[in-house]
Order: sequence, then C-alpha cells, then structure tokens
Amino acid sequence: MTTELTKEIRDILNHPWKRELLFQDRVKWNKIWASLDTFDDTHKAITHYLNLDEFGPNDGGYLYIYGVLQAINLQQDALKNLLSALFDKTIDWETEYPDLYKIREHRNDSIGHPSKRGNDKSFHMIGRYSISKVGFTLASYFPKSGDKSKFEKIDLLKCIESQSRLLNVILTDTMNELTNEFKEHKKKFKGDKIRSKIPSTYDYHISKLFEHAYGNYPVVDMNFKIVKETIDNIKAEVTKRYFRTSALQGLEDTLNLIEYILKRLEKTLIQNKISDENELRIFIQSLRQNSQELFDMVDEIDTEFR
Repeated sequence: MTTELTKEIRDILNHPWKRELLFQDRVKWNKIWASLDTFDDTHKAITHYLNLDEFGPNDGGYLYIYGVLQAINLQQDALKNLLSALFDKTIDWETEYPDLYKIREHRNDSIGHPSKRGNDKSFHMIGRYSISKVGFTLASYFPKSGDKSKFEKIDLLKCIESQSRLLNVILTDTMNELTNEFKEHKKKFKGDKIRSKIPSTYDYHISKLFEHAYGNYPVVDMNFKIVKETIDNIKAEVTKRYFRTSALQGLEDTLNLIEYILKRLEKTLIQNKISDENELRIFIQSLRQNSQELFDMVDEIDTEFR
C-alpha cells in the first residue's frame, strides 16, 4: 500500500496546477522529490530485508542490521521532510508518534551513536550472537548516572510492521489533504467557465478582418480589438487556474503563436495595411485555426474545473 500512496501523491503533485505552484519555490520543489524518492527507495530496501533468508552474525548479519535500521530512520526523515515542504509542517516523533520515536531511538542507540550517546550519558552494544533476521539484543550501560545496565530484545520485524502501518496513516492523511486542497481550488471557479469569456461573435470579428484584407472596412480596428481582448481574457483566466500558462505547455505554445500572429496583423493589417492580400489572408486564417485549437483546450479546462 505504501508505494501505491506515494504514486498517488506523485500524480497529484504532477498535476499542472500543483506542479506550477510548487515549482515557484525551487528549494521546496527539490525537497519534495528527494523526499519521495528516498521514501520509495527505503521501502525497497526494507522489503528486500524482509525477503532475506535467515542469517546470523557471521553471514552478513551486521551489514543487514545496520542497513535496515538506517533505512527505517531515513524513511521517517523522508516523510517528515515531505510534509515540511508541502505544508510547512513538522513532526514531533516523540509526542505525536511515540512508537516511531522508539524505533528511532533503537537505531540511534545500536548503530547511530553507540560508543558515545548524549555526551557520555550511555554506551551501547549489540549482542553478537543474538543477531538474527528477527532482531538482536541491545546492551545499554549508564556509568555517568549509575543507572542499572539494561539488556533489551529489539524485534526488527515488529518495528518494520509498526512503522509501515503508522507511515501509511500519515501518507493517507497527506493524500487526503492534497486532494481537498485541489477541490477547494476548483471551487473558486464553480460555474465560472472560461468559454463564457469568449464572445459568440468571435468568428464574426475574424470574418471582418478578412473583409478588410480584401478592401477597406472602416471599423476593423474595433473587430481586431475584440479579438485581441478575447485572447488576453483567456490568458488571464488560465493563469488564475494554473498560476502560469506555462503549466499547460500545449496551450502556452498556441497562445504564443496567436500573440505573434496578432502582432503581425496589428502592424500589417491595422496600423499600416500592406498590399499583399495573400499574406494577410494566410495570417488571418492561421489566427482562426489556432483560436479554435485554443478554444478546444479551454473546453477541456472547463470540464476539469466543472
């Protein structure tokens, strides 16, 4: 279930709306993907550990124990950093998830800082012949405080099961929060279609540009202005929904082409009409075709935000 959840989170973060919003902060953007990759990588490492044959201290035991404890710790860190990047949240493992905090402490005592823990507060050793796939015995000594020495059986399989269950809960909450965030964003545009910003007379105004190309239509500048304002309005509405038109590469390419055509027509048709009717017709026809492509994309956006 864990990797399914991270895949769902990846999908929603790659949605053009969310992706464009996140990409504005490159630090958060890179932290998100480094965290997700680390989370999935450590999941693979832990799964590999679970699939190992039984082992002891003399056939890879130390390496396996060191590796899986580090993977468990890294997985927690990755999730914590993911939430920090997405929601500016932090996780206090000790108070919010004491079971996960205990697992972190097992790692810190046994392989993190066993030879000097807490400014010589304690010292720890893994019982060599206790090492197995299930876990090991951890001996802890407290000479500075005089506390009684402790010998604790660390069950790694139970640690892995507990961590998987709790991290799935956190991932599910994360996915739900992202989904609700997107729903709230879409609500802002409920009943507000971009298509409604396109006048039903748009093609009529294009036809008047053709008419002016053949002769002299006295109020062509008004028609041209309406066409240009329509494209500007579409661009503004797309930006409201996706923060930047670059979030939708195909739409931005079409908009750039239309804006180029409009600049050419403003110069060669409106401000100082040239005599080459064929060139004017080619540009006006291209404006009509690309406008229709843009309107089809607008309909797709309206459907998504419906």
